[in-house]
Parts: sequence; C-alpha cells; structure tokens
Amino acid sequence: MSDTVIFNGREFSEKILTDIKRDVTDIAEILGRKPKLVTIYNPNDEASRVYTEIKAKKAVELEVEFEKFSIFNFQFSINDLIIKFNNDKNIDGVMIQMPLGTENDKFLIDLIDLKKDVDGLNSESGVVPATVRAVMEILEYSLNNTPHPPLSLRGGAGGGDILVIGNKGLVGEAIQRFMKYDMRFKKYEISGMDKEDFRPGRLKHADIIISATGMASLIHGYMVKDGVIAIDVGYPKGDFDPDVADKASFFTPVPGGVGPVTVVMLFANLMDLVYKNSTD
Repeated sequence: MSDTVIFNGREFSEKILTDIKRDVTDIAEILGRKPKLVTIYNPNDEASRVYTEIKAKKAVELEVEFEKFSIFNFQFSINDLIIKFNNDKNIDGVMIQMPLGTENDKFLIDLIDLKKDVDGLNSESGVVPATVRAVMEILEYSLNNTPHPPLSLRGGAGGGDILVIGNKGLVGEAIQRFMKYDMRFKKYEISGMDKEDFRPGRLKHADIIISATGMASLIHGYMVKDGVIAIDVGYPKGDFDPDVADKASFFTPVPGGVGPVTVVMLFANLMDLVYKNSTD
C-alpha cells in the first residue's frame, strides 16, 4: 500500500524516555544510589550480544548502572551467578539476554528472584515481559494511527482477528497469554500457531499478525490480506519479508521497529520493580 505506516521504533521510544528519566532520578534519591541492572548474555550469539550492547548504551543515557556477564566467565557457574545476584541488595534487576543457547535456558530464567525479574520471563512472574509490553504499546498505537486498516477493524466495534506466530516460544507464548488479559484487546479474537505447525492459509484471515519465530522472511506479502497490521518481533532478520509492507497498513521494520521499544520497556519494568520493592 502506498500509504503504509512504517513504524519508527526509535522515535516512538524517545517519547517514553522522558518519563523514565524522571523516574530514575526519583528512584536514585530513594535508594541513595543509581538503580542497577545486571544481565547474563552469550557473546557468541549475535542477537544476545547486540541487544546487550544496546541496553548498555541506553543505561548510560538513563544513568542506570549496568553490568554484563558472559556465560563464558567461569569464575561462577550460571546458577551460582544468578543466586549471587538475587542476594545482592545493590542489584535491582536481573535478566538473561536470550537466546542464551544453553540446554536449560528456561530453568535458569526461573532461578531469578521474582522481585528482580525485570524481563518478566520467570514462569511465576507478574511482570509483563519487556517485549510483550513493547508489542502491546505498538499495537495500541497502530490501531489509533493506521489510515486504512482491514475492513473488520474499521469502526472499532467488532474487533478483529489477531494471530500470534511462534506462540510456543518464550516470547510468543507470553505475547499471546498477556494480550488475552489486557482490556485494550478484549474485543479481539486472539489465536496462535508455532513455526512447527505454520500454515500460511491462516494468515489471510488475520487482521493483525504478530510474529516472533526468528525465522527470516517466513511470511510473504501474498500470504496476508490487504491492510494487515504486521508487527515483527524477529531478529536479527525480520520474520516478515519486506514485500509484506506493500500489503500492510502498518508495518514494523527490523531493525528499528519493536527492538528500540523493547529496550525502553525493560527500563520501565526496572523502575516499576524498584518502586514496588521499596514500598513492600
């Protein structure tokens, strides 16, 4: 579509940063120090390494203390490292930058203290994962700023169909689960499928497609309906082939779409956790 809205995640995230910077200043006064976030990452995995570097830069901008630990630092086992972070009162947030690439990633995530689970990936966490929070903010924005959405979305009364692809992965499963409980999307039918049972025919029925498989160019323009809202959570290449933008009314590019907003939402989660823990 000639008037497709190409989402600018960097510009969108900058608008949110002002509030977060104010929160960091307030929290530093409460704590008597800068809030601190630590992450465990895999420097040999491009996505894990790049996202860690992006977060480190954003932490400097926000005046948040940030420390990264490679899985190849053998001074501690990863298990012991997480337990050490959990017990350190000067650490406010702990995360694992996926994909870590170990055989027990989920077990390691569940070791993180719920009070410090800034990424919200612990299976018992009440924190909305940063990526999920980003996707939902972007989707709300798209619904209010898309000039020619699919017919079933126009008027807003009847809702529409949302399809989450990659819904058996950590991120995709969380997107589908949290969206079902968010009142902003109560009127929408939310369903999902994984990359293992990917059926292109289902895409034609979806008004909104959110894809989080990490499989480059899995979805092509001929598979989707005119005016579809396409939100791409893939990395380092997009799940949507660029030709989807020719059919979509709203399209998030990779890079520069969901990623920058996810980084900002991670720090929003950190502020929320510190406020909550300081009043408990």
